[in-house]
Amino acid sequence: MLTRSQQAHVLAERLERDRQAIIDRWLNRVQARRLAGRSMPTPELVDNLPAFLDQLAAALRRGASDDERAGGDAPTPTTQEAREHGTQRYRHGLDIRAVVDEYASLLDVLFDLFAETEPSLDVDNSRVLVHAVSTGLAAAVDQFSREREADVEAAQEALLKAREYERQLIGVVSHDLRNPLAVIVHCAELIHRTPHLAGSVCRPLGRLRSSAERALRLIGDLLDFTQERNQGRIPVKPAAADLRLLLRQVIDEATLIHPCRAVERAGPDVRMLGWWDPDRIAQVLTNLLDNAFKFSPPDSVVRVAWDMTDDEAKVSVHNWGDPIPPERLGSVFEPFQRADPDANARVSLGLGLHISRQIALAHRGNLTVESSAEAGTCFTLTLPRSCSRGEAG
Repeated sequence: MLTRSQQAHVLAERLERDRQAIIDRWLNRVQARRLAGRSMPTPELVDNLPAFLDQLAAALRRGASDDERAGGDAPTPTTQEAREHGTQRYRHGLDIRAVVDEYASLLDVLFDLFAETEPSLDVDNSRVLVHAVSTGLAAAVDQFSREREADVEAAQEALLKAREYERQLIGVVSHDLRNPLAVIVHCAELIHRTPHLAGSVCRPLGRLRSSAERALRLIGDLLDFTQERNQGRIPVKPAAADLRLLLRQVIDEATLIHPCRAVERAGPDVRMLGWWDPDRIAQVLTNLLDNAFKFSPPDSVVRVAWDMTDDEAKVSVHNWGDPIPPERLGSVFEPFQRADPDANARVSLGLGLHISRQIALAHRGNLTVESSAEAGTCFTLTLPRSCSRGEAG
């Protein structure tokens, strides 16, 4: 009957003598239990396991100190190899559960091997093995997590830098584009007011003005979308506003731009007071009317209806264009999506409905759509009448 010390030396010699056999058994077990191991070359899969086994042998010969057996912070010789192993496994894209499985498999292999010649393994020697392997596991998992956290932080920092660069770039470009476009619009308006202007001049002048205004709207949409991406929402500045007055202004402007289109108005001719950002709400209403004109027959009527309760106000914009396919209803408010995928992509970025809904949400409201061949397409804007400064932004 061997003493604990004698058995420890026998086990250490067995680790050194049968090291390759232990590695082979471990490889078979790991490859059978984890598919990821099969795609990794054997030398990389083995990694520094030989050095780890040498450290286990040294630990058996040295015996476990009281601090180690009690789970103290005293370092063990296996820690350095384990940390290197954790880094290597992370760099190869393995899951952290695979790392845990590797150490558990090693412990199984060792106990199976020792049971062949040492049926009665001394408790203290078992503790040395378990402590050394578990300490290695803890070090490997800790290093794996540190590597992952470092990469996440680096990726987040890179994303923040990219978004800041994007914001600055779009801001500068948009500013440089907005100014000359605004000048074009202003000059077109001045020329249009010239008395006795020939019709041959008025028509191209009108096209020039509408094209410049559309370009300004596209730039505005791009800026809004960038701001939403950077801040998580589109900022609004609520103030006391009359939704009925906003509706009248938006409809009048829309019919002025589209003089051949008919708009039916349906709703109470009373003030609709609430706490909203008037510019942003006008932006939503303008976008909904523009979409209604764009996607409906020129000789059809666009219907704008509104209503109000003590708590909320509703505005719906209805048109008789081709219905939105059911499979697209859930995505029309996503960025870079269009209600009509066959429409000319050059006239729109596909951001208008997305931005409109984000403006509604910023007011704690909503923008929804219903569409069918029988009932037509109807967008409904719902706004709570009270919206505090803190909640709206």
